This record gives sequence, structure tokens and C-alpha cells, in this order.
Amino acid sequence: MKVMVTDNIETDLDITNGARGEIVDIILDPREAALPEGCEVKLRYLPSYILVKLTRTRATRLEGLGENVVPIQVKKRSFKISYRSEEGKTLTRTVQRRQYAITAAYAFTDYRAQGQTLPCVIVDIATPPTGRGLSLFNLYVALSRSSGRQTIRLLRDFDVNIFLTGHDPSLMDEDDKLERLNMETAKWWQKMGRGGATSTS
Repeated sequence: MKVMVTDNIETDLDITNGARGEIVDIILDPREAALPEGCEVKLRYLPSYILVKLTRTRATRLEGLGENVVPIQVKKRSFKISYRSEEGKTLTRTVQRRQYAITAAYAFTDYRAQGQTLPCVIVDIATPPTGRGLSLFNLYVALSRSSGRQTIRLLRDFDVNIFLTGHDPSLMDEDDKLERLNMETAKWWQKMGRGGATSTS
């Protein structure tokens, strides 16, 4: 099964949010009873870990495992939820959730695909049923994930006018702000007598 890592487990080893791979084995909890033959299996305990072969990692090969195969263990997370009681009071409770930091990855959003080059891509750039629609940034990310025209296909027809939309004005404002700050910093540096100076250390 194709999967994607959903958390920064070990950034130095590229076991990070968005890393892709494939499940090669599931190691069951030792307390688990012998499994019956058949397609459907019900477990009483979460597996001890899941072995995932990553498409890319800097992890050292672990003894007994294949190249790029890493164990993914259960992670425990706590978060707070607020709700109203029958009396109308706002109550807050802490909830703990245990799960593996992976998700099925046969399809994923342009956000998850950022920074990745995929061997083959089927892209859907049709207008979504809800939300604001696709921006030029969404389109760029989605259409630039493959290595060439031979490895990308469009899933369905789309509105060609999406390519005629302008950039969000707030982005242009942000660019102008950054340019202004850059100029102010350069002027300050000149005023301090540092412009053009080189370090002697």
C-alpha cells in the first residue's frame, strides 16, 4: 500500500511530513492471538510497528531490513476539546489519540505534493465543488510535479479561464512590503558606515 508520512518523525533522515513510501510489512503486537486465514482480520491491539520502504531517506540500513525500510511506531497525541454540557456550561476535556504518522497516498493534494517530483502524475485541475477554486499557485504546484509531458495526464476537462486569473493583490502588497524593508535595511547599513565594507576577521 502506498503511504505518505504525516509528521516530522526524523527530519535529519528525511522521514518527514510528505515523505512517500510503501508498506512492506506490519509487525503485530506479541499479545495478539494467532490470526485466522482469510482476507479480513480483526486485531485486538495496535500493531507494534509498520515497516515502510521510503522512496528517499538518509536513514542507515537497519539490520534485517531492506534498503530504505524504516519502522513507523504509534505516536500518542493529546489535544483539548470544548463542548457545551446539557446545562449550557462550556466544558474542556483532554483527549488522547494513538495512531501511526502515515496515511494512504494513492492521491493527495497539491499542498502535500509541494517539493516532490513524482514519476507519473494524474492531475485534477477542474473547479472544486466547494471553496474558492484553484489559484495560480495551486496550478503551478499541481502541473509541475512530474518530470515532463510524457508523465503527466489531466483527469478531466477544466475551465481554461483559471489560467487568466491574476495573482492575489495581497501577495503583490507583501512583495512591495518586502522590497521596502530591503531598501530600508540597505540604507541603514550605509548610514552605519558599513556599506561596501568587508570583514577583516
